[in-house]
Order: sequence, then C-alpha cells, then structure tokens
Amino acid sequence: MPLNSHRYIFIITYARSGSTLLMSLLNHCDGVCIRGENRATLYHLYRASEGLRDTFRRGQSGRQEARDRPWFGAHAVRPARFRRQLLAAFVSEVLAPPPGTKVTGCKEIRHHHPFRDDADFAAYIAFLLDNFPAAQIVFNCRNLEAVSQSAWLKSRPYAQVETMVKTCERRFKAALARHPEQCFWVDYDACIARPQRYAALFAFLKLPYAADQIDQVLRKPLDHQPQK
Repeated sequence: MPLNSHRYIFIITYARSGSTLLMSLLNHCDGVCIRGENRATLYHLYRASEGLRDTFRRGQSGRQEARDRPWFGAHAVRPARFRRQLLAAFVSEVLAPPPGTKVTGCKEIRHHHPFRDDADFAAYIAFLLDNFPAAQIVFNCRNLEAVSQSAWLKSRPYAQVETMVKTCERRFKAALARHPEQCFWVDYDACIARPQRYAALFAFLKLPYAADQIDQVLRKPLDHQPQK
C-alpha cells in the first residue's frame, strides 16, 4: 500500500493520559481510522531503518566486496528502499486502514524507557514527520497526580510514575518547539473541563469539529478490559 494513499496522525503519549479517549474522538470523524497501541512497533522499524543506513555508510567508507571484510556486502544494501518497504508494510499490515480511509495512524504510550534518550526520541519524531506524507503528531498529556492515581499505576512507586511523565513531557515540549507546524499539545485535564477546547485540535488536524459528537463520546464509559 503506497504511503501517499493517506495522510497520518500519530498520538504520542504515556500510560493513563487519556489517549484512548482522544483516539475515540478522532475515530468518530468520517474517513479517519486511528489504531491503538502496537508495543512501539513503529519505533523499532525506525531503529531498523537507521541501522541499515549506518550499515550503508560503513560500506561507502571502504571496500566491503571481499568476503573476508567485516562489513561484507554493506556497499550493496538499499536503505531508502528498505525504509519505504518497511513503512508500507506497517501501513498495510498494522494500520490496515479500511476502504474509504483518508486519515490513518496510531497511538503509542511507550516513549520513556531509559535506553531511548532525548536525542533518539527527537530523531524518531523527525523520522515520522519526514517519511509519512502530511504527518501530524498530537502529544497528549495529563496532570501527574491524576496519572499516578489511575488504574494500575496506583500500585507503582510515585517516583517511577513521576519520572515517566516528566521525561515524556520534556521530550514532547522539545519536539513541539522543533516542529510547531506539525505537532500539537493536548492538555487532557483542560479539555475535559472545557470540551470546546478540542476545537483547536480538530482545526489543526483539518478535521470537522462537532460539539454534539464530542459530548456523545465523552459521555460513553471506556472499557479497557481485554476482550475474551
């Protein structure tokens, strides 16, 4: 499936931020299909793509055609083609947009792990914006105290939750500063208090805003329990 068959919205956030509600709001728009989490599959495809780019650079730095060279074959890899095929497979096999979809994407909460440093996160965001046509990113955030008392996070040490939230929000703010035309910050608490605030998000995403539809979604309880 060609990448330019759709435009893309990615919800980037952390656990218990209200991202499922935001996903639901967007999915009530005609022609929109935003999928849920996939355990950061797209991040791992980014790492694979970057790994092959580095392999290619090593191949260009010296002759690697000989079978006894440590990077034998590195000169022949095709990183750009590899990247295109990876991302096309992600769209067709993971996002799997149904017929009639104009806007697709997904949400993901896994952006705070220690081995993903600030520079890596920044490069990942640039990768998404550079390689998905008309891509937009929504950073969804919530009050730390509310996050720490939500669902299973109540049983986690407060310091651990605080680190997650503060690490993510620091990275999100830096990305927003770098890409202000393609990124948007959503304050979950402010929007729940005054749902009309969602209008700015919908305008940014070039999606139709219907206050009655927003109200309908907000009134529906979310079920996070796995289906049997």
